[in-house]
Amino acid sequence: MLATASVAITHLGSSSLLVPLSALYATALWRRHSAPMAMRWLLALAVCLGVMVVLKLVGHGCGLPEFPLYEALFPGDRFISPSGHAAFSAVFYGSVAALAARNADSRWLRLGLPAAAVALVLAISASRVVVSAHSRAEVAVGLLVGGLSVLLFLWTSRKDRAPRLRTPLWLLGIMAIGLALLVHAGDPSFVEAVIRRVAYQLAYHVQGGGLCAFAGLPLPGHPG
Repeated sequence: MLATASVAITHLGSSSLLVPLSALYATALWRRHSAPMAMRWLLALAVCLGVMVVLKLVGHGCGLPEFPLYEALFPGDRFISPSGHAAFSAVFYGSVAALAARNADSRWLRLGLPAAAVALVLAISASRVVVSAHSRAEVAVGLLVGGLSVLLFLWTSRKDRAPRLRTPLWLLGIMAIGLALLVHAGDPSFVEAVIRRVAYQLAYHVQGGGLCAFAGLPLPGHPG
């Protein structure tokens, strides 16, 4: 039961689900005469995903350097590829909930929506550890990147008037069907595999040390 629930929850942070939802969200903001806010949302999303791609490339190609706080908080945890599920779910659900709360009429909604988003993101992040996709350290870094991206979006859009966005029933239905298909058939995302292959090519097949030399890190298996 726990394994089945974890698989269902973890897919809520999958790029296969969140990429189309992010496109729909940006479109909804744009159509509600909030083009600047849509652009700021896309900027925050691009920053989040861009940082994650860089960290994953360095991690897979060269290995991420450990630091004292990491060793103290997560002794023995692997630290190779930060969790994209944690980062993507944090920036998407966090931004949507914060924007909805800004416009909510009820005080309970203004508090409840962000709290619900935090609970959902933490559940998705915990599921990544349960299904052995990531370590606690990798999830923590993903949450940090996603959380900072939410703050970037909120800070850049603090003077914008938040539009009232209603979620139609058909969209909720599509989300439910998409999640059911992911749970049944598995996540078709190939992003991690592509990043791993690209990282290897950049680390070992580029003259002058490539990715690792640029990052100031030794090639794995080579003395620093």
